[in-house]
Amino acid sequence: MTIKSSVLAVAAAAATAAAVLPMADAPAAPNASFTLRSKLDKPTLHRIDNGKRGDSGGDMFVLSTTLSRDGKVAGRAEYVQTAVDDRYRGISMTVHLLLADGTIELQGGGIERKAPGLPKPGSESDFAVVGGTGAYAGAGGTVHPVDVKGQQELQVHLEG
Repeated sequence: MTIKSSVLAVAAAAATAAAVLPMADAPAAPNASFTLRSKLDKPTLHRIDNGKRGDSGGDMFVLSTTLSRDGKVAGRAEYVQTAVDDRYRGISMTVHLLLADGTIELQGGGIERKAPGLPKPGSESDFAVVGGTGAYAGAGGTVHPVDVKGQQELQVHLEG
């Protein structure tokens, strides 16, 4: 899988795991699980070719998706993906889920090729929920992306 194709997988979502402890003075986010459907907004997909010409470390992809929940528009997702490792095709990602009652901040990363000491990479990885605002202030947890009929479902699991 090339960096370019991984962006489409990312647009369909992608990468991380690990809960983050809420800040001591932040209100506890609710423990909740829900699913958001993510649809790529193609005009927002941009590739910035940094460093060596072609796919290489330092290249960036930015994109946005429309989020829906229970069949209704629920917000936007803003993705920034950076290629960081030419040898193992590593990426680092930041995602902002912009919802009516606050934001959920995600971090993720992954590799496309097997690296020493690590298991064979899967097609998708979880994102870590590293915080939020509004109803999601102090949130931790994970977001698991799942491909469903050409779109991405984001299975959100929050821990307060």
